[in-house]
Amino acid sequence: MASKRNLDVVSITDHNAVQHSIAACQLSEKDQIAVIPGVELTTREEVHLLAYFPDVESLLKLEKKIDSCLPKIRNNPEIFGHQVRYDLNGEIVELDNKLRQTALDIGLDNLVDFIHNIGGIAVPAHIDKDRFSMLSQLGFLDPEADFDAVEISKFKWEKESSHLSNTWDGFPVIAGSDSHVIEDIGLFFMEDINDEIRDFTSLKGFLKRK
Repeated sequence: MASKRNLDVVSITDHNAVQHSIAACQLSEKDQIAVIPGVELTTREEVHLLAYFPDVESLLKLEKKIDSCLPKIRNNPEIFGHQVRYDLNGEIVELDNKLRQTALDIGLDNLVDFIHNIGGIAVPAHIDKDRFSMLSQLGFLDPEADFDAVEISKFKWEKESSHLSNTWDGFPVIAGSDSHVIEDIGLFFMEDINDEIRDFTSLKGFLKRK
């Protein structure tokens, strides 16, 4: 679907899970689309935090941290649905019984530090939303915080005709499609008119200049 929609760069950011992001990276080796390894985390404060990495190895290091910080509770499929993992052929190969739709036992600042220490960038997710955001959970965005950027919802991005040059309290602003089904991929995307961002390294360099 990403190829069909003529996307150049994507990132799969499941909640507290990394295996489908890794699979997407493997699939991209046969395609022209760049995939940035990523994940969406839920901190102890119930703030959603996006993390992006230069390689799968870094993502696997984070996976160990995630699993050590998840509560020892089984997923209830009647409430959250079955958590299935697919292989590269689209076949179900595993049923994940760990409850992942919950907060990790690690605070926001410590999680940002961990992400940076293994080479990643940390971006508070959809900060304009009234649930699971910096503003809804903490009430403010600290301009001195060590975030690499902040994400706003695609609705705010489109409503305000935002661009990759925009900032919020000094932080570079990005947005994502927040696609939860295949058909939504590519219905929203950020336009990089200068063709600057083509992988993790160029993304990190671009954000540092803002």
